[in-house]
Amino acid sequence: MTDYLSQDLLLPKPVNTGRRWLAALIDYILFFSCYMGCLMFWGEKSINDDGSVGYTAHGFPAFIAIASWWVLLPILEGLTGQTVGKAILGIKAVRVNGTKASVGNCIVRHLFDVVDGFPFGIIGVAVASGNDLKQRVGDLVAKTMVVPKTSATF
Repeated sequence: MTDYLSQDLLLPKPVNTGRRWLAALIDYILFFSCYMGCLMFWGEKSINDDGSVGYTAHGFPAFIAIASWWVLLPILEGLTGQTVGKAILGIKAVRVNGTKASVGNCIVRHLFDVVDGFPFGIIGVAVASGNDLKQRVGDLVAKTMVVPKTSATF
C-alpha cells in the first residue's frame, strides 16, 4: 500500500480544464488560419448565387491545407510534448505515468478531437471534469494527460 501511495505522489498533477481549453482554442485558431490561408492562396475562388465567397482546393494545395492539422497538432505535440497553445500556456501532454507521450499517443488523442469538441466542447469538458486526471475522451483512449510543463518527468 505504501508503494502505491508514494508512486501516486510522484505522478504529475493534471492542469485544470480551463487552461487546456484555452490552449485548444489557440491551436484551432492557428490551424483554421493556416487552413484558410492555404485555401485562399492556392484554392479556386467561387462566388455563390447568394453572393457569398467560397474556396476549394484539389491535389497538392488540399493536401497542404489538411497536413497543417497533422503538423500543428499531433506531430508537433508528439515531438515536443506541446502544441503552440500548450507552449503559450506552459502545459504539456504526457502519458499517465508521467513519461513523454509519443507521436502515436498524440495522434490517437487528437483523432478524438471531433468527439471531445462536440457539441461546442461539451463532451470533452464533461468527461474531463468527471475524472481525477482531467482526461478528455482522447486522453482516456491514448492513456495521456495534460500537466504543467515543469512537472513532466522527462
